[in-house]
Amino acid sequence: MEMALVLPVFLMIIFGIVEFGRALKTWNEVDHALGRAVRLINLDAKTTPQQIVTAMEAYLDDINTESLSVVATPTNISGTDYIKISVGFPFELILPFSSISTVNINVDRIAPILSATK
Repeated sequence: MEMALVLPVFLMIIFGIVEFGRALKTWNEVDHALGRAVRLINLDAKTTPQQIVTAMEAYLDDINTESLSVVATPTNISGTDYIKISVGFPFELILPFSSISTVNINVDRIAPILSATK
């Protein structure tokens, strides 16, 4: 009797832990790909947002990049040029008996634009 009451709760906790691990792994992969894209910007200050998107898609093998949203916004902070890159994507949860099926995961990075002439 107790097993019938406790088992569903226990399984939901286990599935939740597994899904959290999957989401964290995916966030980490996107963060790593974004770091590699920032290195491209540091190597060539004329890197376009489309080149950033293409590079990130090449780095992300395990993620469906069709729904990847990349926004690169040039900005100036205290006289120094920066670029803010925001990456967002929906993460599909596989939790039984849950009303939540998709969670949006966002990764942001602000990087200085380095130039050999400055």
